[in-house]
Amino acid sequence: MSTPEHSPKESFPQFANRITLISAAGSATVRFLNLFPELNDLAGTVLKYSLILWFALVALPTAPQMIWKHKLKILAGLVIVKQILRKEEWRKNVVTTKGPEAILAAGGTIGSIPDVSEGIKPEDLNLTKPTFTLPAEGGPYALFPSNPRPYSSSIMSAEQASELIFNTVQLAGLKMDEPPEILSIDAGPTLQTISFRLPARLQLSDLVKKRDDLANHIGHNRSFAVTSSPFSSAAAFILPHAERAFVYMRDMAQELREFALKAQLPMVFGKDMEGKPILVDLAKLPHLLVAGATGSGKSVFINGLLTSLASTRSPEQVQFLLIDPKMVEFTMYTGLPHLISPPVTDPKRAALTLKKLLVEMEKRYMIFAEAGVRNLLQYNRNYPQDLMPYIVAVIDEYADLMVIARDDVEDTVQRLTQMGRAAGIHLIFGTQRPSVDVVTGVIKSNLPSRVAFHLLSIYDFKTVMDTGGPHLLGGGDGVCMLNGGGQKRFQSAAISADDDETTRYIEELKRYWRNEESLRKEDKKTNEDLSSLSELPGEEENEPMEVESDLAGQTSISVFHSQEWMDLEEEGDPAIIESMYDQVIRLAREHNGVSGRLLQHALNIDYVTAATYVEQLSREGKVAPDYDPKTGLKPWLADVRESDEVLLLRMQRIICETGSARSAELQQELGIRKEKVLQLMSQLVELEFLSPPLSPKAGYTLAWTEEQIERFMKG
Repeated sequence: MSTPEHSPKESFPQFANRITLISAAGSATVRFLNLFPELNDLAGTVLKYSLILWFALVALPTAPQMIWKHKLKILAGLVIVKQILRKEEWRKNVVTTKGPEAILAAGGTIGSIPDVSEGIKPEDLNLTKPTFTLPAEGGPYALFPSNPRPYSSSIMSAEQASELIFNTVQLAGLKMDEPPEILSIDAGPTLQTISFRLPARLQLSDLVKKRDDLANHIGHNRSFAVTSSPFSSAAAFILPHAERAFVYMRDMAQELREFALKAQLPMVFGKDMEGKPILVDLAKLPHLLVAGATGSGKSVFINGLLTSLASTRSPEQVQFLLIDPKMVEFTMYTGLPHLISPPVTDPKRAALTLKKLLVEMEKRYMIFAEAGVRNLLQYNRNYPQDLMPYIVAVIDEYADLMVIARDDVEDTVQRLTQMGRAAGIHLIFGTQRPSVDVVTGVIKSNLPSRVAFHLLSIYDFKTVMDTGGPHLLGGGDGVCMLNGGGQKRFQSAAISADDDETTRYIEELKRYWRNEESLRKEDKKTNEDLSSLSELPGEEENEPMEVESDLAGQTSISVFHSQEWMDLEEEGDPAIIESMYDQVIRLAREHNGVSGRLLQHALNIDYVTAATYVEQLSREGKVAPDYDPKTGLKPWLADVRESDEVLLLRMQRIICETGSARSAELQQELGIRKEKVLQLMSQLVELEFLSPPLSPKAGYTLAWTEEQIERFMKG
């Protein structure tokens, strides 16, 4: 006979919980339903003491146990509350046309600023004086499109992350007894970093070794990473969002406005892995290489850089030179007042344009030398009435230029990157194919700042960054290295994800600056009219003292304006002067080669003229089409193409004129190889013009008599 099972004994908290809740429910029913009006007061008293007893005997003793049991759920709730607070803070800081942005556009800060129309002068606001004059109220900042998705909707909660890590680690064959403690979840626009406490007997190195297995089980093979965490005894998983957030220029309008007060050439890169804005001063880089395959976000990133500069700087402060061999990327900027000339689309014309930019750089250095300054910033500070603008040259596809005009482009770009910074000339290179024959070692040495987006080959990434890097996801997910520092991953900023919206913004930007230019001209005309009215007839006019300046008569801006650049393009290359061309040929023979820099220094001519003569020699076949990497010259070929009979006659004439038959002198004079010289001298021995050497150390000697030499020279 089986023993009957007894139910477990009820604990005191359970007994108190049952009694107090029954009492509270009964008294509440009597009181609120008004079943027995004469018992309402008694029911209220019973309800009050029932709740007090429940908190004292049940809630307080069991609360710590319940909190410890459900700690992960509570932590998840706290993370969600933190994310909600972050979103609320972002909404308060979002720049709107009617809110803080209108104040920022006027040059102020967020807050309550008195209205100038109420009798308060602008100088009474005691604002920090900016380095540059920023756009006025209603400026370009108000034109940026709004972001429809500033935050990702796929951010994990702490409970979800803990369960995901627990299951993934176990599937990878590592031991984890219980779900780990989540220390933090840092979410950016593209990635989220989950930091968790490492359990006993599990090391970070174990997770790193199993990275591929973990990525396979977690479902993110391309961009999953295991890394260290700022917390002690912890690790971090980096996961991409299932649905990325958008990064728009408008999101960082406030930061850009503030950054523009202290930077010379402010640019917006985007947001880092934690969602913090990345703002960079191009004047400190000083040049930039941007590499990325089709669809990686390279062109969108470059457009963001251009609009950052065009939104914060007037055409008098910065000018653009856009080179677009693909003919589709920069056409929408046509008509922007910042452009020196319309976007250049012909690769051959682009090489000439870069040479003109080199001439502009040399002119600026001449002005700096006469003014006694070292760079553009110092010049503009000392001569504020005669400001020079910065020049930013952007080449969208540098590889195309290298294929078509490699020699001219590489030499010109090398000089611009070496010397352009002090003259206020900065270059931004974009390329889809960053191979070693395009991004050469000479160019890379002058480009310490680089940005890489998704590339087709890991070797291309190493060419740009010199080392390996993370698996990039495309669509603006990139890595930047500024001034040779470490790599930093970020999501690039876009004007808008909609191309039509981007085009509309560019059109509004052009219209804004054209209006500003018209207003400036009207103000200037009004001031001139007022000054003319102030000169009343009959008053004695005191002639102003003549003050001579060291820079009198000079044009501060040696920058070519749009029409001047167009005129130069129509002119083409400088004309070939025969007397100068003879000197060029003589120099090429003496040095057994030629280069633009050699001619520039030897003949005291500008670089464009020197490059024109080098190109003429190449067209005529007198020099090789490519530069010799050892000498830096295009080797001399003209005399090699001459027949042996012509070379023999020339050699005889040279020996008769100089009276010397040394092979080294003949080689330099004829510009041919030493083997060819010795071969021709052997033929002259057979013709009894020369006598062979009597010993290995002795040289050839002239065998003709003076009468034979005289007859030869006359004939």
